[in-house]
Amino acid sequence: MTDDLCTCASSCEGRSDDPESASGRWLGGSQRLETPLPSDVQAGLGRLLGEGPIETLDEWVAEVRRRTNGSIAVDDLCHADEETAHWGEIGVERYYFRCFYDAVVLSALAERPVAIRTESPDGTKIEVCAEGTSDLTVVPETAAVSFGVDETVSPPSDGDPSHADVYAAVCPFVRAFPERESYDRWANAVPAATVAMPLEGATELAAALLA
Repeated sequence: MTDDLCTCASSCEGRSDDPESASGRWLGGSQRLETPLPSDVQAGLGRLLGEGPIETLDEWVAEVRRRTNGSIAVDDLCHADEETAHWGEIGVERYYFRCFYDAVVLSALAERPVAIRTESPDGTKIEVCAEGTSDLTVVPETAAVSFGVDETVSPPSDGDPSHADVYAAVCPFVRAFPERESYDRWANAVPAATVAMPLEGATELAAALLA
């Protein structure tokens, strides 16, 4: 997941009406990783991997870990050479990323507190102070995070999808929002199958990826 593999888009075109409304795409319970995903998200994730439907985020994590041998380091993250809206700061060192989720993974990798900042699609600033994956302070407290996959993604032509394939299909749709309603509005306008959860769920997912 190095810089030269990052091909994620910075903006998305509108999408057609989704048969499942955004309001039914909220993973708000305590078993977020085990909750069945909407059918279009299941199908899209499976298609990206050249598999059948991926039923849960837990199953997605297992597949990603299997294909990466369960090893992700700070250098593997999608770093940016220029300033971006997505960064993580450890002490005086700031890491700029092309994708918000890499800053969350940084907090799971680091052994020290990480200050995370990102922007929602409408430009609202979201700030997180994270120590590991369990001790979080989020501003605003109502912040949510989305997870999704390009609804037009094609199966890999030969073997497993590359890191670039996964980034291009997933990265633009992992975004932070000041509250659930902002996610709902965004989800109805992007060409992707998505779900959302409280922002603390993003660190839960990162911890599972690195466990």
